[in-house]
Amino acid sequence: MARDGLFLILLLYLLNLYQTRNIADVAPDLNAQTILGETVELSEMLKGSPVLIYFWGSWCPLCSITSPIVTELSKEYQVLTIALSSGDELQVLSYLQENKYHFPVINDPDGIISKKWNVFATPSILIINREGEISSVTVGISSALGLKFRLWLAPS
Repeated sequence: MARDGLFLILLLYLLNLYQTRNIADVAPDLNAQTILGETVELSEMLKGSPVLIYFWGSWCPLCSITSPIVTELSKEYQVLTIALSSGDELQVLSYLQENKYHFPVINDPDGIISKKWNVFATPSILIINREGEISSVTVGISSALGLKFRLWLAPS
């Protein structure tokens, strides 16, 4: 039984490595407008503290587990989310309101931003430190405690 558990952990770790193999060490430039019309510049956000970037989709079942965690984290930390292939701005806004998610969202209906960041799986969470380096990448479900720990580890 313990051997099976260790095998599963190793398998999940290797899957995460495979899914994040093309993500760069330095975050690409990100200047965009949120679905509420606010201008966002990642370089400006990084002057304050590390930033959690969350790639998600309204169609993603694992994102429905992760999004409430990200909503809670957004109360304490800088969070920026990118909605992948989730419809137009009104559809994304409706989805957020329906599920009571409260975090800033950039809509990426055609996947242009995700391709620039080499993110091809959801949910994907990247922690960007103040130097603009990607200090942590997680694909799949993560706990609030695990994400807080990764934010704490990121140089600020």
